[in-house]
Amino acid sequence: MHILGISCYYHDAAAALINNGKLMVCAEEERFTRIKHDNSFPINAINFCLDETGLDRSKLNYVVFHEKPLVKFDRIVQTFIDTYPFGYISFWKMVPSWLNEKLNIEKIIRKKINYKGKILYCDHHTSHAASTFFLSPFNKAAIMTVDGVGEWTTASLKVGINNKILPIKEIHFPSSLGLLYSTLTAYLGFRVNEDEYKIMGLAAYGKPKYYKHFLKLIEIEEDGSFKLNMKYFDYRVKSRMWSKELEKLLGSSREPDERIKRRHADVAATLQKVTEEVYFKMANHLYRIAKMKNLCIAGGVALNCIANGKLYEKTPFKRIFVQPQAGDGGCSLGAAYFAWNQLLDNPRNYEMQHTYHGPRFVNEEIGDFLKKNKVDYEFLKTQILIKKAAKLLSRNKTIGWFQDRMEWGPRALGNRSILANPKPKWMKDRVNEIKRREPFRPFAGSVLQEKVHEYFEVPEKKHYSPFMVFAFGVKKEKIKNIKSITHVDGTCRIQTVNKKSNEIYYKLIKEFYKLTDIPVILNTSFNLRGEPIVCKPEEAYEDFIKTNMDYLVLGNYLVTK
Repeated sequence: MHILGISCYYHDAAAALINNGKLMVCAEEERFTRIKHDNSFPINAINFCLDETGLDRSKLNYVVFHEKPLVKFDRIVQTFIDTYPFGYISFWKMVPSWLNEKLNIEKIIRKKINYKGKILYCDHHTSHAASTFFLSPFNKAAIMTVDGVGEWTTASLKVGINNKILPIKEIHFPSSLGLLYSTLTAYLGFRVNEDEYKIMGLAAYGKPKYYKHFLKLIEIEEDGSFKLNMKYFDYRVKSRMWSKELEKLLGSSREPDERIKRRHADVAATLQKVTEEVYFKMANHLYRIAKMKNLCIAGGVALNCIANGKLYEKTPFKRIFVQPQAGDGGCSLGAAYFAWNQLLDNPRNYEMQHTYHGPRFVNEEIGDFLKKNKVDYEFLKTQILIKKAAKLLSRNKTIGWFQDRMEWGPRALGNRSILANPKPKWMKDRVNEIKRREPFRPFAGSVLQEKVHEYFEVPEKKHYSPFMVFAFGVKKEKIKNIKSITHVDGTCRIQTVNKKSNEIYYKLIKEFYKLTDIPVILNTSFNLRGEPIVCKPEEAYEDFIKTNMDYLVLGNYLVTK
């Protein structure tokens, strides 16, 4: 039985295809259109899923959409009525897209992919919950979803038992932890639904000096429920998310090209502190209700790796699973699995252990591209390539690393990565310069699975964290070895790598370890500022040529300038 899940029309459009409960392929639309966070109907991602598997459209049993458009439109209309006349202009600006696309999703699906079968709908936060629980290693788990807004829900508490997800509690629009974070992201001069993770990085450079001010923005209860004071927010009625009252409280907003000041870092630090407070109280309340030791998390806020790492010390949960595409793109996967497991009552038979489910390119295709474009290259056998690349990294050279299938989700995990030596402190500035990013932005570390406990303050010796969604403290005696990936707060976002999930990447890190006695390398996504992660060899080569990156590895080909 083949089920196609689709998410689109807000941000991070994506498609996922499963067969008899097994994930076959999935991808975000942005990787094909090269429009970062593309939210349009994911026709390219859908075509990839079907073409890659050779599946005829007529063989699709179900197509599942990640939310319920009529319920969502009801929220928009009700908000317009409640705030009239202030939201008049914003409302009428969005009406055409609803009438032409969002309320006609069934018609669009049938026309775009020539599909005549059954179409199902899954509400947004259930899609989030399904995307994490049904792909987790747990038969029973508490589930927490937190994002901007779905139909009405902005956060939910649920439990998962075998192939069923049961609701417990919800928080509804307009109160939203995700929209609080996005509002302050915009206030600080960054882009909504794109740059929230930058605020998380900036927060480490400040102190939560505005905590008392923030308590005027949000009322937080001991059970983690909360209510926003809409006096300070305009996102219900305007495109600008904050009101003049917020500027009276916190000072003037930052322009996108304005120099970042200490005050901006302090606001970011306070936002992170408040977000964590709600997050931890919500999780602890869920534990008291569910009385389960396992926790699954999804929603855009679940990509806050600093908060995720602290969950182990701030809550009683022993094991935590975060789906690598925790944002809206992951809802395509969740919608498909909700249909397979819960609606169709099939037992669970799949656990996500890696993210390599996107387009792949083999050596023959890469070689054709290089020859056609008259690129100088050296073809090396895999073991020789690994040794040479490790030696280059040990000599402080930067490498664009392109292998096999593209990753699912916003993190590059060793197949579409830029790699570097984590030891020199100056390497952080060098790689940020290559990527054309802000200098305060931190980098992640890929570490050998068996060595993670030697370098990081992980909750257990064999801590398994393959998706780069947790940040942990770096052990003080090891900071000297990984200065370029240790953030100013002493933490590092990590990816544990084992031979089973990515053999060539594991061997590369192991070879680097032999040369340097450091089982960690700097890993960042292979893209430049404002771009999606590269998908094709030509995109990787283009970024390589445009920057001061030292080497490029495409499959078994080593390319130099």
